Amino acid sequence: MKIKKTVILSASLLPLFCLAESDAKPFINEITTLPLLSDSSLDVSLRNYWKYLKEDAANPKTVHAGWGQGLTLDYKSGYIADFIGFDASWYGAAKLGASDYFSSRGILYKSGSENKKSNAHGFNKFGQRYVKFKYGSDNFQLKAQGGWQRLKEQGVISTSLRLSPITYRGWSGEMALGDFTLLGAWVDRSLYRDSPEQSFLKTNDGRHIDHLASGELRYNSDAVNVRYALGESDDYLRRQHLFISMPLTPSLSLGSQLYFTRALEAYRVMAPGKRDFDHSARHYALDLTWQQDRWRSKWGLGYTEAAKKDGVGFYPRHMSKQSFGTFISMASAGDDYLRDKELMIATMTDYRLTKDLLSGIAVNAGRINYLGHPITTAEINLYGQWTPSHPSLKNLRVWAMFGPGWSYKNIKRKPVMHNGDYSHSHFLAGEVIIDYKFKMF
Repeated sequence: MKIKKTVILSASLLPLFCLAESDAKPFINEITTLPLLSDSSLDVSLRNYWKYLKEDAANPKTVHAGWGQGLTLDYKSGYIADFIGFDASWYGAAKLGASDYFSSRGILYKSGSENKKSNAHGFNKFGQRYVKFKYGSDNFQLKAQGGWQRLKEQGVISTSLRLSPITYRGWSGEMALGDFTLLGAWVDRSLYRDSPEQSFLKTNDGRHIDHLASGELRYNSDAVNVRYALGESDDYLRRQHLFISMPLTPSLSLGSQLYFTRALEAYRVMAPGKRDFDHSARHYALDLTWQQDRWRSKWGLGYTEAAKKDGVGFYPRHMSKQSFGTFISMASAGDDYLRDKELMIATMTDYRLTKDLLSGIAVNAGRINYLGHPITTAEINLYGQWTPSHPSLKNLRVWAMFGPGWSYKNIKRKPVMHNGDYSHSHFLAGEVIIDYKFKMF
């Protein structure tokens, strides 16, 4: 009968299945013990981000606000033959709230050209997917990556993180020998922090830039830390920066930064209204950091030169649109405090109230002269951070910052003057960030 034959056939094949299963177990065990898999990890990050600005500098009173929930899955493999591996990161963002003009906050995806809150959306993307290589010994290390990747202070190129970071397509590398490290990067496209769409690097007037290349040499010892970088956005801007930091005493350290940017042909042919400066721009910064017991205080001084005919020039922090530049001066606050011939002073001072809770104040102030009239801008922010030490909450961080500011009304960045004085403007800004991270394996 058919049923009997089927039973007999199944019974006859049972030893083969058992044999195959017994042979497969050692093979599976061998695969899972390979460093490619055994040394791999998957980290999960949750970020809730609310960012707010109410201002009246260039428009009637306008609110810029975005609120979203982010999820990051960050996979890192081990290495095959201790040489090659593969990493990937997926980013998701959900819209929780938005106002008109939300896109200036860099949190939610803007699906249309109009500044309407109905155009605010969430997004998802594989922001990182690259092959990685390493080679070296105790005294010499060589690393390289190719593909879509996040670059943090890689010469003149860096990233910015909201619900997801800016990532770039290209190659990067690092070579370390003793106290010296040489870094390099070449990129031609980016995925911006609030978008799932690949973008070419662009000039201020929207033309494509073929690539952005950068190199950096670092020297790090107990006595001094020196970083020199050189980079160029192809035929658009060329930049050099020099960072130096050193401890003066066990509780006091000194830092300085010099930034030099030169306009190239594709920049010089733009219309004057699209240029931040005419020919070259420089920014000089000095900072002093004191830390003792529960107190920490950092003070900074900065000065900018960015001449522009018939306008107020600015030092551009970024080498192109759709990219982010390395900029660690305390003048890092949008376009503020980077105007031509602007002198800036800033401080961030905080006190650790408990092991888990920190509270502080941040103040920035700058002054320029426009048509012989002094113009002052300033802002004050109170901030706090809670990082619970309880084992069940050890991967949680809550950050909040709020405060007012004072500036000037402007039309295309030019101050609006009235009866020999500038028209004042006011703003109120704030942000709340809640991070939670855990490891899947």
